[in-house]
Amino acid sequence: MVEFITVAVMHIFAVVSPGPDFALITRQCFRYGRIVALWSSLGIAMGIVFHVFLSLTGLSLLIQHQPLIFNVIKILGSLYIAFLGLVSILSTSRLRELGEDSSQEVKKLKSFATGLMTNTLNPKAFIFFITVFSLVISENTPIMFKIFMGAYMSIATFV
Repeated sequence: MVEFITVAVMHIFAVVSPGPDFALITRQCFRYGRIVALWSSLGIAMGIVFHVFLSLTGLSLLIQHQPLIFNVIKILGSLYIAFLGLVSILSTSRLRELGEDSSQEVKKLKSFATGLMTNTLNPKAFIFFITVFSLVISENTPIMFKIFMGAYMSIATFV
């Protein structure tokens, strides 16, 4: 139970701290509305499922100990986040030119994919899950409890 409370508190601080996921949801909500932001949030929640899967299978430790793979992930994540920032800046002027009706063209699947990619390629999220699943959660913790904690983090992020 102590592990769960520790993980829950750490996760709450991670979710509310400014970062790419937070910036994406804020941007989507203000620019396109709640529905698009919800689909992006669902994509971010699925990104958390991905990180939990990596952590539970031990793939995150393998990636962490392979500097080349870890650096490629960090570079791809940084490039993707920079790309999102650039698109955000460029689309601001484009939205002004096209009018507000153009914001309705954003598709749910695209919003979901943007959220998924933002979280999956976020180096901060990757490092967070490596830390949580290797330092906070012991090896003796039952796998079902680890899955429960992962599901909790995914659902709490979505909400």
